[in-house]
This record gives sequence, structure tokens and C-alpha cells, in this order.
Amino acid sequence: MAARSGGLPNLFIVGAPKCGTTAWAEYLRTHPEIFFPAAKDQCYFAFDLPNFRLTNNEADYAQLFAASRDAKIIGEASAMYLFSKAAAGAIRDHDPAAKILIFLRRQEDYLPSLHNQFLWEFAEEIEDFETAWRLSGQRPPTAIPALCVEPKTLDYVAMGRFGEQVERFLANFPADQVRVIWFEGWVADPRATYLEILRFLGLEDDGRTDFPPINRGVTYRSRTLTRLIVSPPTGLRSGARLFKKLTGPLGRQLHRIALRLARRASARGYKKIGPALREEIRHYYAEDNRLLEKQLRRFSKTARRIPPL
Repeated sequence: MAARSGGLPNLFIVGAPKCGTTAWAEYLRTHPEIFFPAAKDQCYFAFDLPNFRLTNNEADYAQLFAASRDAKIIGEASAMYLFSKAAAGAIRDHDPAAKILIFLRRQEDYLPSLHNQFLWEFAEEIEDFETAWRLSGQRPPTAIPALCVEPKTLDYVAMGRFGEQVERFLANFPADQVRVIWFEGWVADPRATYLEILRFLGLEDDGRTDFPPINRGVTYRSRTLTRLIVSPPTGLRSGARLFKKLTGPLGRQLHRIALRLARRASARGYKKIGPALREEIRHYYAEDNRLLEKQLRRFSKTARRIPPL
């Protein structure tokens, strides 16, 4: 592959979702020697998750980076690469020298946040996280929302198995090309994390000290109203299509405005889970996390340890 002008990515932010991938793509893109395309989560190398792949051919993928010019670091951020079983090997085949950034979070915080994001996208309709958690891996097809891009992502238990997900990248790249960073650590001191990442990339500090919150969790004040706009019931869809046809561009513009207003009328934050469920999730992943920490100790220069409870 060759971009029309510029290069191809040599840095990949691979996930996990809701752990800082969007924030760090934004923080890093302002560095004078780093380029990130405007489009995130293209998931080009997630060949086993075809519905997530927003870019499907080499020419279109290369075009994403056409404006990179002489940037030393060209980045791509796709949060589902970590969950994908194919992405690590495909990225290695693309560039064996690529640098890999992995952002993780304690599962008892990560999974409710991910569930809330799916609710926001209407990829999930079970509003109670505990119910969704207990249905992991055993949902009938009738319980998969129409707007869910990939049913496998509703297996919250599998989404939280970081040990096997990180292992795929450690198996495909040398230790000094992989860096694992924990959400709890970078939120506490983003400036220190920024400097750590720049050292990892071999870049000089550009003096950035401002790291505003990005992509915080939110909930709709009225899911019912927003659902009517995003995905109207079958009986209303023909009427909505007729309205758009009769009004042309104006109708489509009004639909976009209505959706924007519905999303703006949302509340920051989401319902937290109780202490008993938090402890259950922590206990469930205890062995997986122990093995993950063992992996990271073997590659001690590539990662911080799992944050203490």
C-alpha cells in the first residue's frame, strides 16, 4: 500500500474501548511530528469483525493518511483491534516495526462504561448492566438489537478478557514495540503519561500540559424519544422515508438536527454498579489479571503494573 502523498501508519492505538483511545488520539495528534487522520475506528485490519470495518480496501485505507506528509509518526486508532483475533497478525504483516499502544482499565469499571456506550449507540437495549453481564455468551438472536454492529461484542465476559487480548500483540511484536497503559494511571497524571508515550515513540516533548476530558460517558434523558429518531418502529419507517422523499435535502437536514438536539439533551455520567457486583467481576477476572500481570512483568519495560485496588 502507498498513500498518494505521505506514508502509512507506524503507530496503532488498538484499544480497549472506553479506556482512553479517543482521548489519546486527540492528545497526540497535536504534536508537530505526529499525524492521525480525522477518521477514527476504521478497523481496517480487523478482518474477523467485518461489520466494524469502515474502510475495506487498500486504496481507501492509504488515502486516510495522504495528508501525513513528512510526519515521523503516523497513527491509526481503532479500539476494536484489541478484541479482534485477526488484527494483531494483520498489523504485523503490514508493518513488523509498528509501535502498539494498548489502554486498559479495571474490568469492574470498564465493562459498565462499555455497556453504557452500547446503550448510547442503541447497540444494546438491556438497560440493567447486571442482567446484560449474566447473559454474556448466551443471548438468543431475538435479544440482539437491530443496531448492534457485532453480536460478539455483547459478550461482556469475553470483552473483559484482557490477558488473551494483550497476548496476541505480545506474540506478534517485540516487547519494546508494545506499551500497555492503565486508565487509572493516565487519568491521575496525563502529563507524565504523555511524556512516557513520547519517549516510547522517540519524540521530543512539545510542552503540552492541557489534557481536557474527551468522550466522557453520557446517557440520554429520553431513550424513547431518541430511539424514535435513530431507529423508528417498522410501522413508522415508511412514513419517515416518505417525509424525507417529499422534503428532499430539507427533510434529511431536519432529521440530523433532531438527532443532534436529542443527543445534546443528555446527562453526563451513567448508573454505577453496586459493590457486590463490582466484587463479583473483580473476582471473576482475578486469575486472568494475574496472568496478565505476569506477562507484563516479563516485559517490564513495556507496561505499568495493574493499578492496586
